[in-house]
Amino acid sequence: MSEAFLAEPLPTGEPLPLVLNPRQPRKNARRHLAKAVSNELPWLKQELAKHGALLFRGYSLSSAKHFESIAATILPALQPYLEGQSPRTKVRGNVYTSTEYPKHLRITMHSELSYAKDPPSTLLFFCETPPTEGGETPIADCRTVYQRLPSDLRDKFEALGVKYAKNMPASEKGLGKTWMDHFETTDAKEVERYLEQNETSFTWSEDGALRTESIRPAVRTQPETGEKVWYNQANLWHVTNFEEQRMKTLLQICGEEGLPTHCYFGDGSKMTKEELDTVREVMWDTAVLFPWQKGDLLVVDNLLCAHGRSAFDGPRKILVGMG
Repeated sequence: MSEAFLAEPLPTGEPLPLVLNPRQPRKNARRHLAKAVSNELPWLKQELAKHGALLFRGYSLSSAKHFESIAATILPALQPYLEGQSPRTKVRGNVYTSTEYPKHLRITMHSELSYAKDPPSTLLFFCETPPTEGGETPIADCRTVYQRLPSDLRDKFEALGVKYAKNMPASEKGLGKTWMDHFETTDAKEVERYLEQNETSFTWSEDGALRTESIRPAVRTQPETGEKVWYNQANLWHVTNFEEQRMKTLLQICGEEGLPTHCYFGDGSKMTKEELDTVREVMWDTAVLFPWQKGDLLVVDNLLCAHGRSAFDGPRKILVGMG
């Protein structure tokens, strides 16, 4: 039991996230939060491992500076968004906007940077401006996703892994983020060193574009409990994630080899739309949604929980840190 936090489920009774409010009203709730997190970090880590996500509410957080300050009490350091496929803006330090994607579209469920060799263990989301309608950040327990997937499909992914292929242009005129934006540098040699260290093969084209390929596990194991966790971005990277007309247009323009992102099974064999639609359906059916409130701080175990984004109306500003 916590002395500082009143811990309870969402009003809907969902097991995640665990909602943490101040046990007693405080004049300076923000400073109290930093002290409480520091004092009760072992308990918080225990609850995070159990529930997969913690939602801090009622602490008067209102700016990127506040968010960065609290993040420093939770994580040793925030890491840069290297290799990140999503369009984001760096706000301060290693604090970024959440994915800048058209508001009328939803972002499918995924585990952040699960295509990287060393993905972040923890994600932090801060609600600076809640949307007028929609715009939730759905979260899904990947232990449950693993259990709910058809065993033959799950076993196939687990046995073969996922081969991720990415094409990054050398200028903004190309399709997708440039390799400079992906790696936050203009130094090609620095990028090559990073890729070699992270077990990623690469080729440069004559126009300076970069193609990378890597094979990663589709399923990982929670170290403390031995539970298996669905952990990949095949459903997001594969071209079938787009609606049919856009998918056809992309294939006509780029061809399969030239797509900004695409994926295969680890042995190079193709995934089918039916297989990936099954994954998408199970992940969305497992997802928990809650409306953002101004000042909310959501802490997510990136191994245990996938996340996405609902379509929305009105302004929406969610900041993200990871480490």
